[in-house]
Amino acid sequence: MLSYSEIVTVIQESAAYQTQNIVIRKLEENLSENLLKKKPVKVITGIRRSGKSFILKRLYQKISNEIPKQNILFINFENDRLSSYLSLKALRNIYDTFKLKSDPRHPLYLFFDEIQNINSWEKFIRTVYDSENADIYITGSNSHLLSSEFSTVIGGRVLEFRLQPFNFKEYLDFHGYTKLDLFSINEKRTEISQLFESYIKYGGFYETFLLPADQKEAYRQSLIEKIVLKDIINRYRIQKPDSIQTLFLYIAKNPGAVVSAAKLSRVMGINDKTVSLFLSYLSSVFLLGRVDKYQWKTKRIFRTQKKYYLSDNLFTHLCLESGRFENLIYNHLVEKYGEASVFFLRDEKGHEVDFVVTSGRNYHCYQVCVDLNDENKKREFRSLLDLRKYRTGEELKGDTYYLLYQTDSRLVKDAPPGIEVMQILDFILTE
Repeated sequence: MLSYSEIVTVIQESAAYQTQNIVIRKLEENLSENLLKKKPVKVITGIRRSGKSFILKRLYQKISNEIPKQNILFINFENDRLSSYLSLKALRNIYDTFKLKSDPRHPLYLFFDEIQNINSWEKFIRTVYDSENADIYITGSNSHLLSSEFSTVIGGRVLEFRLQPFNFKEYLDFHGYTKLDLFSINEKRTEISQLFESYIKYGGFYETFLLPADQKEAYRQSLIEKIVLKDIINRYRIQKPDSIQTLFLYIAKNPGAVVSAAKLSRVMGINDKTVSLFLSYLSSVFLLGRVDKYQWKTKRIFRTQKKYYLSDNLFTHLCLESGRFENLIYNHLVEKYGEASVFFLRDEKGHEVDFVVTSGRNYHCYQVCVDLNDENKKREFRSLLDLRKYRTGEELKGDTYYLLYQTDSRLVKDAPPGIEVMQILDFILTE
């Protein structure tokens, strides 16, 4: 059993962070507004290294200015000092030892980082939640964190936040470009465009921002191996690890391709049930995001045909340029509207719209291309125009239709009524 002195050491190591090049992210601002307000349980999920731990550490420092430190328990369950204490019983012992030294005049604040490393952790959290005067913050790198007994019992007493790697605005903030408006964007377009090229290629993982290109690539490979090996293969005891790695690489080469389990089964040479299971594993650790097909006429969702995207452009190193831009827009829309609201459209003729976002009774539709030119403009506009035919005039007032491009090579740069044509960079910065 850990002594109180050892617990304090774990707390100090878990809560320590570097204080240089700090970017205040939107999620931190949202959580900071509700600091010192107990309950519900705050749960932050997201891919490894996206910044969940850092936000917890920042919240810890702010709370410690108001509350005695002996009342704030911060545990990173990947701390090597805890390698022999990753059990429900050990967690209870740590908590009880900590609580004995706390000040009963103040509430308790509990920060549990990467809590999925403790089997049956939800039983402990539920007990503390129901019996103690405590405010609880949890992070985890698995989307199934709340798909457990904990979710069922706690129910609506949980606030879940999904943290993605840095978006482009946050990336610019890191590089000193803050509070941009249309004037400053135009004034600094050359510098911003150069940073955008780097972001498209290497994505938004904070730890890569100051690394040279070769080290960024090494970081990517190391991160993929850690997530696939530790979080999937070891956790689920997969007997054929090469198969799930090959499946991930196939998706990485083809983000946005319409696929089914049957199709991937033929490509991978494994049965479709195993394919579906592996895809669920890759999605659960936030390496992949799934987009289902939406039927415009019937308002039905079809889950047999799907698209998969990468959670960050760092993982788009194997795909074409068009895939990188489409992947960027996917993550932008997920961050803004939530994954459950993002779909794709495809009719019986094969005409496709890359993304449609359902927002109440209205639709926001997005077509993405690298180069808009005189040869492809009819095809790119056609799918958006076809969709508008099924909407009433009143409905169209609340809809939006975007054709997003990287370069526009058309001789005449016009657009059909109701469709906004916009460069991807401007859309990301201003929409």
